[in-house]
Amino acid sequence: MASLHRQQSRQCIGIMSLLIVFLQTLSFTSTTKAFVPTSIARTTVSHNNIAGNGIAARISSLSSLSSMRKPFFAEYSDVDTKNTNSNNLISSTQQQTNNKVGTGKTAIIAGATGYIGRAVVRECVARGYHTVSLVRNTTSAQLDDALFGSALVECDVTNDDEMRSVLESVAKGEHLLDVDATTVKEAPPVDLLVSCLASPSGIESEVYSIDYSATLSFLNAGRSNSVSARHFVLLSAFCVRNPLLKLQQAKLEFEAKLQEQTDMTYSIVRPTAFFKSVSGQLESIMDGNSYVLFGDGNVTQCNPIAEGDLAAYMCDCALESFEESRWGKVLNIGGPDEPLSNRALAEMMFKAINKQPKFVYVPTQIFDYSISMIETIAKIFPSQKWEDALETAKIGKYYAVEDMLTTEANEKFGNVSMMDHFEKIAREGQDPFTPVRATAVISKVLERLPAVSISIPIGYGLLSTPDISPLANVPMLVGLVHENGSPFN
Repeated sequence: MASLHRQQSRQCIGIMSLLIVFLQTLSFTSTTKAFVPTSIARTTVSHNNIAGNGIAARISSLSSLSSMRKPFFAEYSDVDTKNTNSNNLISSTQQQTNNKVGTGKTAIIAGATGYIGRAVVRECVARGYHTVSLVRNTTSAQLDDALFGSALVECDVTNDDEMRSVLESVAKGEHLLDVDATTVKEAPPVDLLVSCLASPSGIESEVYSIDYSATLSFLNAGRSNSVSARHFVLLSAFCVRNPLLKLQQAKLEFEAKLQEQTDMTYSIVRPTAFFKSVSGQLESIMDGNSYVLFGDGNVTQCNPIAEGDLAAYMCDCALESFEESRWGKVLNIGGPDEPLSNRALAEMMFKAINKQPKFVYVPTQIFDYSISMIETIAKIFPSQKWEDALETAKIGKYYAVEDMLTTEANEKFGNVSMMDHFEKIAREGQDPFTPVRATAVISKVLERLPAVSISIPIGYGLLSTPDISPLANVPMLVGLVHENGSPFN
């Protein structure tokens, strides 16, 4: 009977662990709807058929910038300029407005409607490029004021023929705003290709379709003699340095392909983390919930970079003045902040909303237990669904225990600090691209069911080893924070 009770207890613990990890990892792969401004004016410029394949491409542009609300990342008030370092030769769209380095040249952005892609489009437009945004659907894309001033061209990036046809037509001067391809003697050269393509979920089928195959198609189309693009900038990721996940492996495989080719110069940019990635608990703590920390809150450190600063850095890579330092290089880059632990980020967020910090602590071991359980289920009931669930759980663990941090001076860039961002979202509301975290549910469960909560790490210890003494170092799961920062029960 005792053995039966023990087995039932362990099953309950396992279910609880799975629930928490599922909710947390779900938050890492949450997708957001396209940002639609409240006030917008738009006009369709033209409708063209791409020569060769008869693929319909619609190009649209927004007609009045003054009537729109600016993109979320457009401005930060009172940004501390002391954060500027020698790496910031061109540090923002505002500084670049009067320096039209892209005049008479074309820039094509794949993944233009994504979180970083939108910022890159805005940067290219400000620099004077004939900017082309490759989008899935122009009807929704033309509602995004971040893409103002760029030509919106529909393109299925997973279709090699369509990608090649689109880039060839752009190279002929078609689809460009303010350029009449029927009368122009010489089309503006394709100076810059920027890939911001990335899988939204991180599961194997998507990462090899998007992060590898589609990005390779974009590269090969740009290399063709009919396009002859000059410089390729890849938005990769800092985390590929320790490639335990499918998405990291796919990115590395493409990086190798990019480095092999010699038809164009290139820069591989690996940002540490994005502001949106560490801002997802804002609504939860504003509603009075505790901030959920893994381990003691100091397991990892990071220095995220603002999307506008990252876009400026990426566009700078194409400049001849950076030939020695950024061409043919892998570039790790983070923001201007000193190392920030998850706990430090949380305290900054509480400060921005003027609330006393309140935390819930979750041991990182629950990821191992949950991953083990999903692996077992996947073996018993083999299916892609369970393989995807397993990869999602691994993604959750990875970002809970791995540093995303640059420490060298030449690996820090930008003027916008993490506190600038937290103050902005506290004042104006959350960035629409920030994934909505499921941590509010986790917080409530752990606070209201502390007995069950504490049983999670104990259960893991019982299942993994009869010696549970290491659990003495696991922090209490429910706690507030004194003014000196120490947790208490």
